[in-house]
Amino acid sequence: MAGSVDKMLLAARGHAKRGEYRQAEALYRDVLGRFPGNKRAKAGLEALAQVSKAIPAAGPPRALLQQLMGLMQTGRNRELVQQTKRALTEFPEAILLLELKAAGEGALGDHDAAAETYRHLISLRPDHADTHGNLGNELMELGRFEDAIASFDRVLALRPGDPVALNNQGNAFLALGREIEARKRFEAALEAVADDKLTGDAMSGAAQARSPDPRHVFALNNLGNILLAEGDIAGARTRFEAALGADPSYAEAWWNLSRLHGFAPDDPLLSQLEAQVAAEAHSEHDLMLLEFALAKAMHDVGGTERAFALWQSANARRKAELGYHIAQDLKLFAQLRKRFAAHHPPIPETETDKAAPVPIFLLGLPRSGTTLVEQIVTQHSQVAPGDEIATLDREMSALDWSDPEALSREAGRIRSAYYETLTRLADGKPFVTDKMPLNFRWIGAIRALFPRASIVHVHRDPRATLWSIYRNFFSSTGNGYAHDLDDLVAYHGLYRDLMAHWAVQPGAIVDCDYEALTEAPEARSRALIDALGLRWEDACLRPQDNARTVATTSDTQVRKPIYKGSSQAWEKYAPYLEAAFAKLD
Repeated sequence: MAGSVDKMLLAARGHAKRGEYRQAEALYRDVLGRFPGNKRAKAGLEALAQVSKAIPAAGPPRALLQQLMGLMQTGRNRELVQQTKRALTEFPEAILLLELKAAGEGALGDHDAAAETYRHLISLRPDHADTHGNLGNELMELGRFEDAIASFDRVLALRPGDPVALNNQGNAFLALGREIEARKRFEAALEAVADDKLTGDAMSGAAQARSPDPRHVFALNNLGNILLAEGDIAGARTRFEAALGADPSYAEAWWNLSRLHGFAPDDPLLSQLEAQVAAEAHSEHDLMLLEFALAKAMHDVGGTERAFALWQSANARRKAELGYHIAQDLKLFAQLRKRFAAHHPPIPETETDKAAPVPIFLLGLPRSGTTLVEQIVTQHSQVAPGDEIATLDREMSALDWSDPEALSREAGRIRSAYYETLTRLADGKPFVTDKMPLNFRWIGAIRALFPRASIVHVHRDPRATLWSIYRNFFSSTGNGYAHDLDDLVAYHGLYRDLMAHWAVQPGAIVDCDYEALTEAPEARSRALIDALGLRWEDACLRPQDNARTVATTSDTQVRKPIYKGSSQAWEKYAPYLEAAFAKLD
């Protein structure tokens, strides 16, 4: 009998060595069934148990994975998410299933769900750099830039000098208004790519045959945006041109360059841009950017009819990309009017809140002149520029406005997050501007949350405003109404009515007429500074000297003195706009 047991144990060890764990387990259990006290069989089972912990469970069938990959490749993301969820009930820790699910959720715009899936993946493999990077990208989409920076930090800890992580982290710093740190990341990304290229070329001897490195062109483009925001037009142009030199099809660099470049009929850049628009290899998003760029070029050379047609096409693509319908805003504005049918009394501030800088909200519609007003106001020695602060808009957009207690319940958290941002931007000054235009929607909440704040409503001829919006590309996703003339006119009506609603409730709103400001800059600037409770400083008459960074679509204009005439730019396109603008009242 002993010889038989020895043979069984020897056979079990052989199975285990060959990875045949089920057969080994069966033999060990057979031995223990006959001899429950056999130490070698017990030890063998214990060893198998340790091995099984380290070995992933059997994964989903290859045919299923191929089917799911097909759904992703054909853009059927809703089906992809549904089917991966079903498959995960059977294979809950299948890495590829989780990756496919997260990709589908992100593509559908459900960034909260995608982030949660990536967190689950990180719990399964905490040292996987790409998963941390993907989580960072989803956090960027959610506007959680500090958290995104932490995710990219984890990538860089696992993969030091990774140019993609450096570039993405630079974008996060830029979104937070931390331009110096953003610039450092973009420059480090360029250096890292250059080092990679030198190494790769030395190893392969194929420098001339290498395709454009997307990490290189992304970093060049982003560095160009930093320089443009800082007012270094020549430096920005050089970076955009270098990005296009590395990759002539890079649509975002074409759009950025087009905003700086004055095109002429015989311009070589114009023919190159034409060729890119005619190419068939572009995605819908890239073609949209190229059409915006070519529309600007056609405008420069006097091709009004073609310019307008290109703007129509580009805007239609952007509207489809965002999936926007005016009903979304009709619902939101109705909820806000109902929620703030009566004035919401101020929610008491803590002593810590009272020690924070005082916000100055510059609001209205985009392209209405908020950038110029911020340039004037932040020339004052007591006011720091905040640019467009995303914090409040993100928090307000996430609230359920049908819940009458939502604002009061979340007030402490929202106010704390906002004041934390203001304190960082203030640089020791007592006032900070926030020129996020669409904050006009939240005036009722602003009065309740920030009773010390000043509110400045900037406005100009609606035809000039709407035309300027229509002909510009907005990288943010919160301006869906901007890409259809009828939507723009309808949205203007919602804006006008809501501002009238806020005007009859307690709380001052400083009125700033852009045309009047450009006609009489000194008198209007003095009145504005006085309305903010500040002593006059002559520097406020020189907004073009303001050294602050401007990271919006007005970044090419803010270094110029105050000038008149921009509100008449739409008239050149009046024949194409008459039908829509006739609905303005």
